[in-house]
Amino acid sequence: MTQLMAICTSRSIPVIEDCAQAHGAVMAGRKAGTFGDLGCFSFYPTKNLGALGDGGAIVTSNSDISERVRSLRQYGWKNKYQIMMRGGRNSRLDEMQAAFLRVKLRYLDEWNIRRREIATRYKLLLDNSKVTVPVHECESYVAHLFVVRCVDREALRERLRAAGIGNDIHYPIPDHHQPGWRDLPGSDLSLPITEQLSKEILSLPCYPELRDDEIDAVIRAVNGW
Repeated sequence: MTQLMAICTSRSIPVIEDCAQAHGAVMAGRKAGTFGDLGCFSFYPTKNLGALGDGGAIVTSNSDISERVRSLRQYGWKNKYQIMMRGGRNSRLDEMQAAFLRVKLRYLDEWNIRRREIATRYKLLLDNSKVTVPVHECESYVAHLFVVRCVDREALRERLRAAGIGNDIHYPIPDHHQPGWRDLPGSDLSLPITEQLSKEILSLPCYPELRDDEIDAVIRAVNGW
């Protein structure tokens, strides 16, 4: 982000940060969402900071952007029933979700520490030549997911399922291959690294409530495969 902001600032290019999987992450002493013109957070229940249902928020230090976003989230109103801005919608965060998130926010750093502990345990103890483990050097990595690579992914998935261990693929279809976008420019792009990774990536269980014995069970299943 530091290098990107230097490039964009010098060219007056606005930067919007997608922080949906980075709640609490830090780089160069700054929190995710504070580098660009605005940052977007998702509060989907599986995120590091998740609500009871769908939700999201935008953060910005720019008063003009803040005023514009506040209007857009409520029909484009300036005053009640007075639409002054096109593109507005009903996109307010429900107050019940906000109250739930306000309580959970107190525990975000603690939960992120636990996520890092789990990721570190995996990194140190997973030992299978057919499985590539990610390397995370940053102390402020928030371990939203722990994603390994495996050429024979389906066989590993079956091994995990047989051991009663949940797993998932984030994400199986590259964006430029999504069926709904086939008629858009760029849909015929060749992105060989993205396409290869989409065939190999596999997310192992990684969430704060995961017990040490459960982590060890995942490790045994992968190492014994």
